[in-house]
Amino acid sequence: MDLISFTWLVWIGATTLLFWILPAKLRFGWLLAVTCLFLLTFEPTSLGLLAVLTGTTYFLTKGPRPDGKRVALAIVPVAALLFGYKIFSASQGDDLVTTGVIPLGLSYYTLRCIHYAMERYKGAIRDLGPWDLLGYLFFIPTIFIGPIHRFPEWRRDKSRHRWDSEMFSEGLERILHGYVKVAFFGNFLVSDQFASWSEDATTPGSAQELYLEMIRIGLNLWFQFSGFSDLAIGFARLLGFRVMENFNWPFFQRNISDFWANWHISLTSWSREYVFNPTIAVTRSPAAGALASLIAIALWHEVSVRYLVWGLYHGLGIVVWQKCRPLWGKLPQVANRFGQHALHGLSVLVTAHFVLLGFLLVRQEGFGEIIDALQIFGTGWT
Repeated sequence: MDLISFTWLVWIGATTLLFWILPAKLRFGWLLAVTCLFLLTFEPTSLGLLAVLTGTTYFLTKGPRPDGKRVALAIVPVAALLFGYKIFSASQGDDLVTTGVIPLGLSYYTLRCIHYAMERYKGAIRDLGPWDLLGYLFFIPTIFIGPIHRFPEWRRDKSRHRWDSEMFSEGLERILHGYVKVAFFGNFLVSDQFASWSEDATTPGSAQELYLEMIRIGLNLWFQFSGFSDLAIGFARLLGFRVMENFNWPFFQRNISDFWANWHISLTSWSREYVFNPTIAVTRSPAAGALASLIAIALWHEVSVRYLVWGLYHGLGIVVWQKCRPLWGKLPQVANRFGQHALHGLSVLVTAHFVLLGFLLVRQEGFGEIIDALQIFGTGWT
């Protein structure tokens, strides 16, 4: 199912129209039914998996605050299922954007299940009936491509639910933004026009060709992912829900730590809560937390050597920044406004190129190809 299509617009329109026509007590049942119908039509395997994971998560965490054993029993099968599909996906040549090998939405609703189980264990979510968990996990706007929104915020919006014309207008605007980002900027300008121009302007196998390909990959990922997030955020607002933002101008951040605080925000914040913080609690080491968190994010994308290298690359980048940051304030400060702007621009440029190089390297098929790409950058400029 292509989410940038007239068919998906029809699903959005019909879902929203009937949602607001129906009596309030029937609206959330309608959303559950729509999600089931959509998955049954386009991805019945995912419907079965989601139903099993929802039931497992609910029954193992219901009642009084669950103990660690019950929560582990809820989390381990979910993580194992995702891990297994990611290994299979890697063997089929899946990538950051194309997720056809993995059942639709699996990468996202598994993390929501883990989030719910962990928050029940911490006591942050009180014991509720199954309908709230069903509504949260079967929430059609965000089930397929994120954001990985959180249960407390979703339930708060549900309890305060009402018609809001301003929010509805915002939703339409965000959906338009999403279509423009993906269809015009991502598909047409970057993947078509920019790729055609760079092919004509460079020599095959040269560093110039590789550099422009690096730029193309990074821009395309940004427009694709942020555009899909806009679609989900906009759809949710049509239904009266505010789900979390996912991108905030990541390529305009001045260091790698700020980049990851503004790129795929729902995933990085999830990793901070359930990987970084527990690692810090055990090791007392921010460096270990950063490495563990970025490796988890990398393997969430794909279980492979190239993604492990990518996670280590970014994790080590954050560790170096953590170590160097205290020294930054001890350097002579630039008083001139022009100098301050120039230094800011240089920081943004260096950070962006660090990230873009990582995207290029992770697109290589294996460790040998990663080394070859680095060698081309070192020798292929003539």
